[in-house]
Amino acid sequence: MKDFFRGVRRHIERLDVTHLREEYARLSDEAASLDALFATLAEGIMVLDRDGAILKANPAVSRLLGMDPEDAIDALAIPLGKASKREIGITYPDARTLEMQTVPIDDAKTLVHLRDVSAEKERTEEELRVGATRAVRDLAAGVAHEIGNPLNALSLNLQLLKRTAGDDESIDECLRQVERLEGILRGFLQALRPSKPNLAPGSVAEPVRNCLATMKAQLEQRHISVTLDLAGAIPPVAIDKDQMEQVFFNLVKNSLEAMRDGGEIDIDISSDDNDVVVRISDDGLGMGAEQVAHLFEPYRTSKEHGTGLGLMISQRIVRDHGGSIAVESNPGEGTSFTIRLPRLERRVRELK
Repeated sequence: MKDFFRGVRRHIERLDVTHLREEYARLSDEAASLDALFATLAEGIMVLDRDGAILKANPAVSRLLGMDPEDAIDALAIPLGKASKREIGITYPDARTLEMQTVPIDDAKTLVHLRDVSAEKERTEEELRVGATRAVRDLAAGVAHEIGNPLNALSLNLQLLKRTAGDDESIDECLRQVERLEGILRGFLQALRPSKPNLAPGSVAEPVRNCLATMKAQLEQRHISVTLDLAGAIPPVAIDKDQMEQVFFNLVKNSLEAMRDGGEIDIDISSDDNDVVVRISDDGLGMGAEQVAHLFEPYRTSKEHGTGLGLMISQRIVRDHGGSIAVESNPGEGTSFTIRLPRLERRVRELK
C-alpha cells in the first residue's frame, strides 16, 4: 500500500482517470486480500488507539476470549503504548490459558496479540510431573527396600520371641503392626513398579466372579448381599484377568468398608457399541465432592488404616487396558464406580 501511495504522489500529474482507477482497483484487491488473511488467523489480533478503543480486531479475538472484545477490554488491563507479554486465564466457554503480547505501533496505537498456550502449558507441566515422579519413584523404591529388610528381621525375631514367651498380647500387636507395614510397603512398591498387563481375549465377567468368590466370607460376615446382573451375552475384551480381578477386589473392598452391616452391592455388566461397562454400586456412606475430586490420588483416603494406593493402582490398570474408570457419589447416598473397557473388535479396529 505504501508503494501505491508513493507512486501516486510521484506521478499524480501524469496520471489520468483510467490509470487512477486501475491503481485504485489494485489497491482495493490487495486490501481485500489482507482483510481475508486477517480474518482467517487462528491467533487474535487487535489494534487499539491511545485511549484503548478498538480500531480493528479479527474474529479470533472473540473466539479466544469467549466474548465480544469490547466487553473484555477493561478486564484485560492492556498497557497502552508499551511492549509487554503475560499470561491470562479464561474460564468461558472453557478453561484455557492465553498469552497476551502488546507492541506499540506508533505514539497513537497499540497492537495486541493473543495466542492460546493451553496445550503448551499442559505439556510442560506434564513433563515436569513425569520427571518429578521418576525421581521420587527411584528414591522411594530404594527407601522401601531399606525399610523392608529390618521389617523382615523384626518379624522373624518377634515370631521367635512369641515361641519362647508364649501368648503375649504386646507381641501379637507388634506382629500385627509389622504385618500392616509390610502390606503398605507391598502396595507402595506395586504402585511404583507397575507391570504391563498380559492381554488376551476374554470375558470381564470371569474376574468379577473370581473376586466375589474370594470375598465371599467377608461379605457373609458383614451380612452384605451382592447382586450380579449380566445383560445378555457380554462381548469379549482384551484383558489381563489377574490384574482386573485385583481392580474389582479393590472396588468391592472399598464398598465393603464404606457400608454398615447388612448393606447391598449391585454389580451390573453391560455393553454398548464401543465398550463393555461394569458398574459397581453400594448404599454406603458416600463421599463429598472434595473427596471424589482427589479419590485416585495416593494417600488421599478417609480410612483409618488406608493408604489410598488401591484406587490409584486400579485406575492405572484400567488405563493400561485402554479403558476408563469414573466415580459418582454423594454423602449418605452411596457410591458407584463405572469401568469401561473397549470391546475386542473395537480395539483391534483402532489398532489397525
